Amino acid sequence: MKLDLMKLFDGYVRNYHTLNLSIHHGRHSFTMSEIEYFSRLGSMLGFLPYTEDTCNGTYRAMDMTWWDNFDGDYWHNFILHLERENSLNKDLETLEKLFDERESVPQSVIGIMNVKNATRIDELITEAKNRCKINNALLIFRTNSIENDKGYFDEVHAYLLHKNTVKKTKTAYVSDISGTLYMQFEHPKP
Repeated sequence: MKLDLMKLFDGYVRNYHTLNLSIHHGRHSFTMSEIEYFSRLGSMLGFLPYTEDTCNGTYRAMDMTWWDNFDGDYWHNFILHLERENSLNKDLETLEKLFDERESVPQSVIGIMNVKNATRIDELITEAKNRCKINNALLIFRTNSIENDKGYFDEVHAYLLHKNTVKKTKTAYVSDISGTLYMQFEHPKP
C-alpha cells in the first residue's frame, strides 16, 4: 500500500491545533509533539511505530519509523521513515538521513525542517531532487514569510517528490489564536 503523503500533510495541517503548542513552547516541545502525532497516526493506521529506530543496529537512529509484517523475528515492510529537525544548520544532514543508501529502504519518507527563508527551501529542493531515489517523499519546510514579525514560523511548505521530480506542492499558514498555534491552508485574515 502506497501512502498518500499529501493526504497525511492535509491531516497534519487540520489537526495541528490538537498538539496544543504555543509560541511559548521550546523547539524540543515542537519536535516531540510532532513525532508523537505521527507515531499515533501510524498506530491508528495499523502500523507499528518506533522512535529512534536503528533497524536492528544497521543504520543510524531515525526519529520515527513505521513497520508492518512481523514474522516473529524480523520486520519485513519498512513503511515510513520520518525525520524532524529544528536546527537551521542541520537541513542537509536531514536530507542525507532520509535519502542515504541503506540496506532497509523505506517505502516513504517525511522530512520536517525549520529553514530560514524561501531561498533556502529552493536550495534544499534542488539538493533533494539530486539525492532522492524514493518514489514517495514528502518534505515539509517551516519558515517565515517576508513580513513576519510574530516570533514563530508562519509558513509551512510541502513538496511531494517522486525520485528526482516534484509532483505536488502545498502551502499552509500558521496563526496564533488565543495562545495556541493553528495551521490552515488559506492565508489568515489580519
